[in-house]
Amino acid sequence: MTSMEARFRDAARTVPLPSPWNLSAYLAGVAAHRGRSISLHQVPAPALAEAGCRGSGLWVARKHDDIIIYDSGVTERNAEHIILHEVGHMLLGHDSEDTDLDRAPGPTLATLLPSISPSSIRHILGRNDFGAEREQEAEVFADMTMVYATLPRRRDRSFRLFGRRR
Repeated sequence: MTSMEARFRDAARTVPLPSPWNLSAYLAGVAAHRGRSISLHQVPAPALAEAGCRGSGLWVARKHDDIIIYDSGVTERNAEHIILHEVGHMLLGHDSEDTDLDRAPGPTLATLLPSISPSSIRHILGRNDFGAEREQEAEVFADMTMVYATLPRRRDRSFRLFGRRR
């Protein structure tokens, strides 16, 4: 089993997927596990780009909660994938203290989220802040979560990488 596979399996055990699939219920489970609420905010893609986000989503980690900002112009399925990608970063520990992820909130972020105090923000985490390996992990996490969420429930099924045998 690869290190990534073990971390995915741990994440799936820590916060099980609801059956039937419900993104809100899953986010509530992730929030409960992390002890921090998670809120979602849709914004137009150009506003994300102006905020320095080269992808379709952005994770704002504040002192006591998390905010996922995503492109308002995407389909519901794509929005779920973007949100799960950001959750993947959370559950896979990509915001650990040993990485240099701090980025000062810019004026555009204040425009996107005017009710947010810049001093409450710990990290602003976008696609370019994690590095290629962590981005790939979050992408695979989102892909696999979406696939597993649609599969019928079986007691013996485990969260494992595609194409791998036990």
